[in-house]
Amino acid sequence: MSTHASKAAIRLAFAAAAACSLPVSGPAVAAEAGVEAGTIEQITVTARRREESLQDVPVAITALTADQLLEQNVRTLEDLTAYAPNIKVNAGRATTSTINAYIRGVGQNDPLWGFEPGVGIYLDDVYIARPQGALLDVYDVERIEVLRGPQGTLYGKNTLAGAIKYVTRDISTQDANFNVTATGGSYNQRDIKVGGSVPVVADHVYLGAAVAYLTRDGYGELVNDGTPRVFNRAGQDVSDKDVLAARANATFVWGESSKLRVLVDTIQDNSNAAGGKRLNNLLQPALNDRFDQRTDMPVDRDRFISKGAAATYTQSLSDALDFKLVGAYREGDGRQFIDFEELNANVFQVPAQYSDNQASGEAQLTYTSDRVSVVGGVYYFDGTARGAFDASLGTATALTKGSVKTQSTAVYADTTWKLTDRLNLNAGARWNEDDKDATVFVQQYLGNLPANQTLFDQNAVPPGFTALGPPQTNYTNDRSFSNVSPRLGFDFRVSDDLLAYVSYSEGFKSGGFDMRGNETLNPATRNGYDSEIADNYELGIKSNWFADTLQLNLTVFYTPYEDVQIGSQQFQVVNGIPTNVTAILNAGKQLNKGVELESVWRPVPALTLVANVGYLDAEFEEFLAGCVPAAAGCTRDISSLNEPINSPDWTTFLGATYRWELGVGDLSAHLGYQYRSKTKVANTTPSVSDQDAYDLLDLGVAYTTSNQAWRFALEGKNVLDEEYRVAAYDFSPNLTTQHISQIGFYGPPRTVSLSATYRY
Repeated sequence: MSTHASKAAIRLAFAAAAACSLPVSGPAVAAEAGVEAGTIEQITVTARRREESLQDVPVAITALTADQLLEQNVRTLEDLTAYAPNIKVNAGRATTSTINAYIRGVGQNDPLWGFEPGVGIYLDDVYIARPQGALLDVYDVERIEVLRGPQGTLYGKNTLAGAIKYVTRDISTQDANFNVTATGGSYNQRDIKVGGSVPVVADHVYLGAAVAYLTRDGYGELVNDGTPRVFNRAGQDVSDKDVLAARANATFVWGESSKLRVLVDTIQDNSNAAGGKRLNNLLQPALNDRFDQRTDMPVDRDRFISKGAAATYTQSLSDALDFKLVGAYREGDGRQFIDFEELNANVFQVPAQYSDNQASGEAQLTYTSDRVSVVGGVYYFDGTARGAFDASLGTATALTKGSVKTQSTAVYADTTWKLTDRLNLNAGARWNEDDKDATVFVQQYLGNLPANQTLFDQNAVPPGFTALGPPQTNYTNDRSFSNVSPRLGFDFRVSDDLLAYVSYSEGFKSGGFDMRGNETLNPATRNGYDSEIADNYELGIKSNWFADTLQLNLTVFYTPYEDVQIGSQQFQVVNGIPTNVTAILNAGKQLNKGVELESVWRPVPALTLVANVGYLDAEFEEFLAGCVPAAAGCTRDISSLNEPINSPDWTTFLGATYRWELGVGDLSAHLGYQYRSKTKVANTTPSVSDQDAYDLLDLGVAYTTSNQAWRFALEGKNVLDEEYRVAAYDFSPNLTTQHISQIGFYGPPRTVSLSATYRY
């Protein structure tokens, strides 16, 4: 039997077995004392800014507890892709720690500074504004929540598609503790995670810290193609990992209900560049290995560092009224060398640098009585993102640099009224105003720097460089974007075990300025682009059956979008040189609709079966672009020629966990299978980067001692070694009708790891 046929047989056998056992989802197994054996654990979440059972929240949400994250071997936010329907999280193109997150077909594919993400990332209550450094590693965590659909009336920053909330461990609820996990595995993986906390003054002062040092060798290497250049060091790793992350926590408790929590954290990513695979044979044949790379650029100079501090103060003002104040500051900077042609030659390559800082503050009041629950607050955000890059094509180099300052002010309120013992009215609104000041500069030069140097590092134009005419872009401008987003819904308790709900909410993503815009070819770029609006309609049920051994949650959604922001890239002649010209278009209308099923079943106490199934129908209803040939004021609708990216029709996760009680400890085995239908990962249509349907299989076995102090686990991810693209570059054809840049970036290969955890 061929390898391909063997894989197919294994997949079919597993899928058939899993199908017989029902679909699976996020909620965890009841492993804690006090939970009746054989029932499903009820997870507490704070999706509505108050503690509630997951099954009582009329919102599409998936939550994973710390025990689940450990049991399912969730290492980074990227692994969440398997556990929630209709989401996709992966590392951005050619990076290790830049997040590319999509929920229900909406997200941010381009991590350029100044763009607003479709999916909000939160570290506790602090919104992380930029994708760089936001692909967080999982350590010292209490739970992770994934909220699908527009967020704004409950969360500090409005987001269009949803939010991912990373909740760190609350040390004030625990006695002195210490934990350490050491992991070794494929590609010389060497991970160490250490954490602990201690009460310094009993019931009043707590200190804690956690450190994660995560390293492995590269999935690929630089290939010597016979035309060596100084920076083509054959055998050097690409797609490796070298990340140091740390957090420190100081918590102070006094009086009856006053609490101050101070958290500082840092992420230092020293990984080499992530290699991509050429998808055509232009100039040189494509390499066979999907992670190997040709380049004359340095791959060991990509760096990113992020750090931040946050303080959260909470106090109960009365039995019904609680107050919360959150203040935070974050900053980050990085450098990246992007080889768009993946060749040992300077055809199209871009060294870039990036930096940002953000300060935010939020004041919130929560009122709770027998009949009404109200959350209201004010939010302020002040951030600046800046960057620069060289776009080098042969003997010409275009310098692009700029910055955008964003000041966001919002007032929000969300209310739940108990109309009867079973019927609740949920209503909320958010007023938001974003003020943006942008500066953009683009200048084309005749000249070419060595692969390890950049124009933006020079204090002046270096010798031998000649400016080709005046700057193509040189402006400073500002705009304000305001919006009032309502939310309205009802939830009805059909029975003690069945909740049904219906809701409407509006999503808002503010407009902005294209930091790459070419004013010479597109004069309108200096005026920026408009905001994007979504109307989200949902129906859902949350239910428990058969004495809490079966949990079924179902959501149906219908979401039309207006003034959809879409980036376009194509090569045009400027000063006689083919130049990559970008534009951010409010291209028209998009309609997303679908169904999401999440379920957990425990047919016997030792066995847990889980399934997530997501169906998504995403399409452009209107996609306005310029006419060909170009004519002033002329547009055409090309919606039939395009489709939204990262919007597969089907996403499925099937999983099973079985536990054996051995007397001297517990042995557990788990498997997880995920399927994703055909996915577009680049804007060009059609594209050689389109990813056909694929499936992944993970396996694991773990032993935990009877006193819970030691845990040993053997884990396998992508055990069938499936090749699948998660991101790509595919530019429109240049003047020779060839594609200069058609590069695919792939998900991790098969890996096996062995870990040991000690907890005190």
